[in-house]
Amino acid sequence: MNRRNPKRDEALNRYIDIIGGGPAGMMAAIIAAGKGGRVRLWEKNGSLGRKLLATGNGRCNFTNQNISLDNYHGGDRILAGGILDNFGLESTLEFFEGLGLTYYADSRGRYFPRSNEAPSVLFCLEQEMERLGVEVNLRSEIVALARTADGWEVRQRGHSHKSDAVILACGGAASPQFGSTGQGYEMASKLSHAVVPPEPALVPVMLAGNWFHKLQGLRMDLRLTISRDGKTIFEIIDEGLFTHYGLSGPLALKASRMVTGPGLECRINFLPYINETEVITQLKARRETLASRLAKDFLIGLLPEKLGLTMMLQSSLNIDSSCREISEQQMQVLLINLCRWQVNVKGLRPFKEAQVTAGGVDCRQIFPESLMSKKAPGLFFCGEVLDVDGDTGGYNLQWCWSSGYAAGNVAAEYVMKKQ
Repeated sequence: MNRRNPKRDEALNRYIDIIGGGPAGMMAAIIAAGKGGRVRLWEKNGSLGRKLLATGNGRCNFTNQNISLDNYHGGDRILAGGILDNFGLESTLEFFEGLGLTYYADSRGRYFPRSNEAPSVLFCLEQEMERLGVEVNLRSEIVALARTADGWEVRQRGHSHKSDAVILACGGAASPQFGSTGQGYEMASKLSHAVVPPEPALVPVMLAGNWFHKLQGLRMDLRLTISRDGKTIFEIIDEGLFTHYGLSGPLALKASRMVTGPGLECRINFLPYINETEVITQLKARRETLASRLAKDFLIGLLPEKLGLTMMLQSSLNIDSSCREISEQQMQVLLINLCRWQVNVKGLRPFKEAQVTAGGVDCRQIFPESLMSKKAPGLFFCGEVLDVDGDTGGYNLQWCWSSGYAAGNVAAEYVMKKQ
């Protein structure tokens, strides 16, 4: 049975409708209901938080110790920075502590529930919504929104509901297998809001060529350097996973928004922790030490076996000759291929494999403190539907908590002020 929220009595006839039962929508519902709003949450799926349950490989990396604007991307960094400053890491941890969640941070600063189970986070959110009297409607798709003289009309197929404020929190286009359809973009567009074209982000990268097929399944730390006109514009060292189509793993996900575009040059360093002077010194020493062995074994012990053999072949070395026959010129070619291997990016994997969406509702049309539309009073946005996306590591969920807090808080104030 729900415990009564006395604040809500002040707003019994003032409805806040939230479209989307993901993390941002649930946060907005809790905050709005806690401030006295009468909240209806609409979710087209049969359960809440489906994508939330998949985050962190099912462990739910729900925020990060190192929250910084540098970890976020999109068209309006000032808006994102203000929202994150207003409800950041400490506020998020305090919020979840209040719901009974215990947690820990790993060596990379990522926060997880102590249970290491995403359902723990979802359970806390669902219980708090129940306590506050949020009306949760599952299998309830909202197909359109329309402005009325005194508020909003929230439309289902064959039904409509009057509302005083609407929060659009229906996510982006990434991971459609969890229910994301990009429907929020269409709704916003029909209400005269510009939408930055959505693209997959935090997504594996497809490479041109056939050399990487032989490395499928290989995980290792790599350095990826991206340059344009000879100037480095992005560089990262992280774990990469070679696949049949190219490159996945944290390195590829973090670099995915940077690797496509005209005039880019992408290079991989397979020995990211050794400078080139040391690499050539080691190669020459190996040539002497392994002089009588076949060249196909030259890099075993320095690199994983299948990568070493692939690099020897890509460097046009005769792998059936002896190591002592490797010339100085061949050594230089091998050095360049090991430390500055040029890769050609063919494209990104589809939305189904993306963790998040780049693009969304243009933030220039949104008031930065409240996330209310400048075009349509009483319409708020939060979460992935906006043109804000974060790096992998809990940053996107932090954006959901922060933006959900802002939208829910101001939406409740908005309806309470209505006469």
